[in-house]
Amino acid sequence: MVLPEPSLRHRPTVPLDRPMPARPRQGGPRPTVPLPPATGSPSTDARLERLENSPFWRGTSTDDTIEVPPGEEPPPVLTRPRHRGTGRAARKHTGRPVSAQVSLVALGLVAAFFAWVSAEPFWLAVGHGDHGYATTTQCTGDGVTQRCAGRFADAGGRYTITQVRLLGVEGQARQPGAVTPARMVSPDSLQAYVGGTGALLQLRWMLGFALVLLCGYAIAGVTKARRLDTAKARRAAVLLSLAGPLALLAGFLAAAY
Repeated sequence: MVLPEPSLRHRPTVPLDRPMPARPRQGGPRPTVPLPPATGSPSTDARLERLENSPFWRGTSTDDTIEVPPGEEPPPVLTRPRHRGTGRAARKHTGRPVSAQVSLVALGLVAAFFAWVSAEPFWLAVGHGDHGYATTTQCTGDGVTQRCAGRFADAGGRYTITQVRLLGVEGQARQPGAVTPARMVSPDSLQAYVGGTGALLQLRWMLGFALVLLCGYAIAGVTKARRLDTAKARRAAVLLSLAGPLALLAGFLAAAY
């Protein structure tokens, strides 16, 4: 069975029970819709009433400030103040303790070496020591690598040392059997210095003392003594760093006297 095509004159219509409400104009007031009928449940009716009277439908912002009664205020939150542009910036203590300890021991050994090699030249430069004669037995090398050995006899005939190291040997004194004036700090020494207290002998102990002080200053650097917070603590730490090498120097001077 084929149904006829619908036409504009014969369109099927459905009767409506009530007319549709007209749409409000753009920008006009929103039509109010009555509340639904009471459901009989107090909790449900209360939720519906709160939903209808919610500030959301008013389109205005609400103040969420909570009023606290006097005397019930929460305690203040303490924050750490930030100091910008004033005072001295805090130093960060960085570095490896193990490497600092190794450097401290190494610098202490270097300071001990320079104190040892400069102790006897210092006493000879200030006039302390025994005068005598050195007899050259062997000389090898030249310049800095020169090594000479010989025999030392005290001028007063008190003692004779058959094997000593000769320092400051020059010219004909290098020949085996050559006898030249020399000095020793004490009979316990293993070195004899040929010649007088010239510039070379003075430079020997001055340079050694300067290197000992330099080792003390380097110890203050590797141990971060100059990075402490207060100036008093920095001065005390630097003085202690210098006191170590100076104590070694004093010990070697006392032993060589």
